[in-house]
Amino acid sequence: MSLIPNKLLLNILACGLVLSCPLLEGAPTTQKPAQVEQEWTTFTSKGDGFSVELPKKPEHVQQKIDIPNTDLKIDYNTYLSEPSDNVVYVISVWNYPAQIDMSKPEVNLQDGFAGMLSALPGSEVTNMQMSEVEGHKALEFLVKNEDIFFQGKLILVHNTLYQVFTVYKNSVDMSDDYRNFIDSFKLINADSRKVTPEKKENDKKMNV
Repeated sequence: MSLIPNKLLLNILACGLVLSCPLLEGAPTTQKPAQVEQEWTTFTSKGDGFSVELPKKPEHVQQKIDIPNTDLKIDYNTYLSEPSDNVVYVISVWNYPAQIDMSKPEVNLQDGFAGMLSALPGSEVTNMQMSEVEGHKALEFLVKNEDIFFQGKLILVHNTLYQVFTVYKNSVDMSDDYRNFIDSFKLINADSRKVTPEKKENDKKMNV
């Protein structure tokens, strides 16, 4: 049986990150078992702007989600690599619309992390610290929820948020595999993640 059903995992991620959306002013308001050797390979998504080492080809899930009380939607793509029943590797790429204010990376990342925790009641934060990935702000975390760990990073690249993390049982020694996974994550053409905020109607009229 899978560690966490993929649909449940996606719901947890979605719930947490929708709760963390700050709107720009003027936006619409509506004992450790022996580990099986895995042959790691590089997975690349040019469309989502990253490459990473994974032990198994990931499953790709593409979705849209409504932002409550607005007419806005978030497009996101999630890649799930599940080499065993005890471990899942996740890369989730959230493309926030231009109306969402992502101009304060440290605040945005902390809000996003708080949103994730709200979807995992009873969790214990073992580690949380700010860092950088290729010059972009990131938040590294380790969270324990009963006998399951969530470990990884949130990386904010302009208006795109990358969730790069593992989910594993506490009986699994993940020290080497986690480091291999997280250190292999690379951004591709990060500047393409930039978005241009839409002008307000009054501004448009002034420029006519």
